[in-house]
Amino acid sequence: MFRASFLTVALASIAASVNGSGTVTFGSSVEHISVSVSGSSGRATFQDRAAGGNVNGQIAINCVNIAGNTATLSGLVTHSNKKSMIGQEGVFRIVDNGRRTDMASIINFHQPGTSTDCNAGEFDVAPVKGDFTVR
Repeated sequence: MFRASFLTVALASIAASVNGSGTVTFGSSVEHISVSVSGSSGRATFQDRAAGGNVNGQIAINCVNIAGNTATLSGLVTHSNKKSMIGQEGVFRIVDNGRRTDMASIINFHQPGTSTDCNAGEFDVAPVKGDFTVR
């Protein structure tokens, strides 16, 4: 009985985490993402080099959904060189494949409450040049 209770408490105290960085390419969009999340909060930075120019910024992550080796994250843009993005919600998915090539989606941006957050959505993922860890 004691062992089971101790193990339950120990496992509950381990916070989920998502860390790392990588570059994903979708068509003409080349997006670099860095993530540092523990529990249900943290931050992500992004730099998107696309046909429309370079956009970069930071997202305050406030929603994390982890299922196995897959993390779906969302939060609000707090800083960006494109001022109209500040306050928008960004949502994306990361797949940690261990020693194999990790996968990620590009970040989808929208007005808060008008689309999906970390709890729902379909994501197209592509191979990442980099490494992410999902725990």
